[in-house]
Amino acid sequence: MNGFNAVKKGCCQHKKALKRTLIVLIFCSVLFCALVFAAIHGAARLFNHTMARQTMLRGTVTVETLAPHITGYVQFTNLVWKDPDGHLILYVPDGSLSVRPWDIITRSIKSTTLTNITLNDATIVAYFDEKNHLDILTQDEEKKDGTEKKQPRSFQDRIRNINWNGQKLHASLDLHNCQLESYHMSRHYIMESVNAHIGVYTGKRADIQVSTGRFAGTAVGDGIAIKGKIDLTTKIPTIDLHTDIVNVDPSSLGFGDNIHDQMTLTFHATGPLDQPEARGRLHMERLNLPALRFTDVSGDVYYRDSLLQFTQVKAKVYGGTLDAYGDYNLETRAYNIYGHGEDLNSSTALHDMKFRTLVAMDITMRCDGNPRHLSAYGSFQSGSGYYFPLHFNSISGRFNNRYHELDFYDVVISTDMGDIATDALHIVDGDVQISPVRIRDAESGKTTEFRGLDNYKESKETQAAIGRNIKSLDQSMKSINQSIKSMKKSLDF
Repeated sequence: MNGFNAVKKGCCQHKKALKRTLIVLIFCSVLFCALVFAAIHGAARLFNHTMARQTMLRGTVTVETLAPHITGYVQFTNLVWKDPDGHLILYVPDGSLSVRPWDIITRSIKSTTLTNITLNDATIVAYFDEKNHLDILTQDEEKKDGTEKKQPRSFQDRIRNINWNGQKLHASLDLHNCQLESYHMSRHYIMESVNAHIGVYTGKRADIQVSTGRFAGTAVGDGIAIKGKIDLTTKIPTIDLHTDIVNVDPSSLGFGDNIHDQMTLTFHATGPLDQPEARGRLHMERLNLPALRFTDVSGDVYYRDSLLQFTQVKAKVYGGTLDAYGDYNLETRAYNIYGHGEDLNSSTALHDMKFRTLVAMDITMRCDGNPRHLSAYGSFQSGSGYYFPLHFNSISGRFNNRYHELDFYDVVISTDMGDIATDALHIVDGDVQISPVRIRDAESGKTTEFRGLDNYKESKETQAAIGRNIKSLDQSMKSINQSIKSMKKSLDF
């Protein structure tokens, strides 16, 4: 009995001690939560104070409202970041950030305090200088005495809008339905519906996944997708990014004034961040150029130092094929394209079943960056065929097409009865001008020159020689003239 009472008494004592312990723990927990809650509720004041003193971001950052949570999750509205000159860098009507609560409680704010930023419906503006850097402040600032300038900083010291000073980041950035504006010298780009997840881990890597809706400005297209990483373990960060640029308008890149067939580019970019290179593919379902209609265009693309190089480009054209290569300068918009076509069907090209032959063609297209200065020139050589009712063995010549002016030179139509040749045939704004035409008789070897069948006067020496084909030649020349006039509709750049 006494033992039972002793046990009961001991349990009561332990029960009281347990209650006291629980009370103390609850009190401590409440006190801790209260401290955290009070500390985080001072986040608005602390945020503004910290932004005024921080050295990482250039310019000023202000926020209208902050709604902190005990877990370190902070919602905010109307955040505005401007550079020292008052230019907008970032406007966020709604967003949130996550911080480490213990850093807030101890007021030990550092770069790793921030773990995530989420921006909703934000406007992001990036201004690049002539060296493609995003620094907001002038890089070569004069000292106060005006006698010396700072030495130019290396690439790794010019990390865009951020002055790292050895600080580290272990955070992620999420963009939801944002708008990105980019300005670089005379170029301006606007990207809509930007969604992204970017994770930055200083000294290790940066993970990037970006997709956009339509983009406009200097270049126009339906969207861009980027996925990959940046290696931050090297002195100069190195990239490994897969990029898709979807349905770009060629005219917006300077490829002619009226060429709007969509082009898709797929790249794999690698190498140092300051000098990357990229390899990929291009594809176009169709490409309509003056007097040329291509389909199923595809080829290889290589990028380095603002120059796009196109190789192994193949396309279908008028029942035949085209092999091409060339280059395009992103800075100047100048380009060169070299192509060779085989088995082009004349009746398909001219929509005229009376003219049937297969043509081989060499073509060069050059532009100095101004679409009005685009010129296309080359040569052509056909096999045998006929232009009803005239049968020919071959047609050959050279051509030059430059802004509404199409010229043919050294054109020779070879037939069993002789050769028909002209030094020049011009189409200027749709008007056809034909230089004197020479006819060489195959049997006699004599050549007769005339400027038009209506003015042609037969000589006794050639009357017998060309009497066999003058009627058919008359009809053929009229048909050729009519076809040339109809062809002008497809010759505008």
